[in-house]
Amino acid sequence: MKIGIITSEYSEEGGGLSFSCLQFHRLLEDLGHEVCLTYSKIQNCLIIQGGYNNRLGKDIVWEEKLKRDSEKLKACSIIIAFGGGYNGYYATLVSQKIKSRLWILFRGSDANLGKWDEKLSYYNTFSVQHADQVCCPSNEMCENIILLVPNLNNISVIPNYGKKNYVQIKHLTSDDIIIGTGAAHLNEKKGIVSLLKLVHAYNQNFQGRKIRLELVGAVDKDVLEQYQNIVQQLNIQNEVTFIDCMSHQAFHSKQKEWDFYVQTSICEGMANSVVDSMSMGIPVIVSNTGFVAEFMNEHFPEAVFHDYSPESMAKSVDFLIHMKDMMQKYQYSYDLFFELISKENVIKKWEKLLGKKDFTNNPSLLNHGMTSVVLHDVQGDLHDHITTPVSVFEKFVCDIAERGLGLCSIAQYMSLSTEKRSKWIACTFDDGYCGVFENALPILRKYNYTATVFVCSDYMGEPNNWNFKDKIVRKHMTEEELKQLQKEGWEIGSHGKTHQSLLRLDDVHLIEELSKSKEKLQELFGPIQSYAYPYGDYNDYIVNIVKKYYKIAFALTSGGNLIDVDSFHIRRYFISDIYQIIGRI
Repeated sequence: MKIGIITSEYSEEGGGLSFSCLQFHRLLEDLGHEVCLTYSKIQNCLIIQGGYNNRLGKDIVWEEKLKRDSEKLKACSIIIAFGGGYNGYYATLVSQKIKSRLWILFRGSDANLGKWDEKLSYYNTFSVQHADQVCCPSNEMCENIILLVPNLNNISVIPNYGKKNYVQIKHLTSDDIIIGTGAAHLNEKKGIVSLLKLVHAYNQNFQGRKIRLELVGAVDKDVLEQYQNIVQQLNIQNEVTFIDCMSHQAFHSKQKEWDFYVQTSICEGMANSVVDSMSMGIPVIVSNTGFVAEFMNEHFPEAVFHDYSPESMAKSVDFLIHMKDMMQKYQYSYDLFFELISKENVIKKWEKLLGKKDFTNNPSLLNHGMTSVVLHDVQGDLHDHITTPVSVFEKFVCDIAERGLGLCSIAQYMSLSTEKRSKWIACTFDDGYCGVFENALPILRKYNYTATVFVCSDYMGEPNNWNFKDKIVRKHMTEEELKQLQKEGWEIGSHGKTHQSLLRLDDVHLIEELSKSKEKLQELFGPIQSYAYPYGDYNDYIVNIVKKYYKIAFALTSGGNLIDVDSFHIRRYFISDIYQIIGRI
């Protein structure tokens, strides 16, 4: 497959983004793909400035570049934006122009800090909304993207690959401890102020040892002056050394001199310098951010700062220094870490994504109307007309995701554009049983999917005594459980007051079933827009009354799926029907 990479940085000797992009390029080629790379920056181009519109010259150059890059990449099946922000925005324009799939690979500050900048927030939101796949190197970054674009179902965590190059963990060799950190462009993103205060706090409060700090990387002149002022104020001039940017080889030699690699970033992705230190057997201590911290929290939490105050960080360092089994703990956690991020394992993750068939652009799949699935309870391993076994439901959700499709609530589905609806299936649960909260919610949450639950307003928190045909005693969800579903992005709909067939009611009781249910549910959960006919029973007369109270209504095996025509008798499908619609995997 021919794949286009669009990036703002690419270099063997560059910083994290540059080197990671080079590494990713090589990985794709190892997988047998043809890669075409271009930049999201204007390079070596004369821009005429001034005049009545000072942007005109630059905009013309960008337009010419977009045409040129679109021609260069037109044969690519996928455009991959290596980095978000403006880079992601530009890659989106290219992919839209050549009608290819788009993947966004966020790498660090573009995702973690982008929300604080209006332009970056717009660029990230725009690109993610057009992307077929979003990838991040940490769960924290995924969470930050989801803050901008909730209910994403196409986001994955894939780390950079790496390997260990040591035999054993480096031991402390003297009373004085040398700690260090580095980046191609240092400034404040690696938490330099916190590191300076850590050195001062440790040397003031702990006797017998001194900490010395070495900082490697380019620092802008005005920022460096501020750092030097802090150094003087704290009187740690003899304990802090600033070293300019180094080649990778020289930097790795410098790292080997350190007793600890210490990083106090407030946000991180998967810093190459941290992983490089680990690969050389150097103990690391990192702030609670990024892929490394997420791993170490599980296997060696003592190596993670959980409080950013200088005194607390100093105590953490001292605790590690005096930990009797420190070297064994580092050895054990590093062995697990490099097994996890081995090239073989990371390649498997990319193979799985790249190996997916492209169903998302299939015009005949789901774009003929709303496709919705109906379920009732999810529990155990019994399969009957009400119960879906947990394993069956979990496989169904996984299969939907593997198809490049998603499950969502009716409200979310209705908010999508016509084009995007073709990728989504409305997921509905009738009656509101506790098995949905206990079993279906965690499964859907894994994929950032949502659903609509049709609730009988009189039965919340009660057993299903009304259903004499059901041999299983089931409990309906409580108000609190339903509100938790809402917090997770789910929608609450009405299933009447008491689950009676509307065909058997006179006008007074018919209106009561429809109106009183809506009134009670709205008091608890806010606006209620959707309704599901109990037993799927309706006729034209009932439909006309339902229209007075709700905006959309769902049947079972009858009705249609064209929203403009069938909006008050939308047909729903069982899981087996859905498999037939999308084709069994």
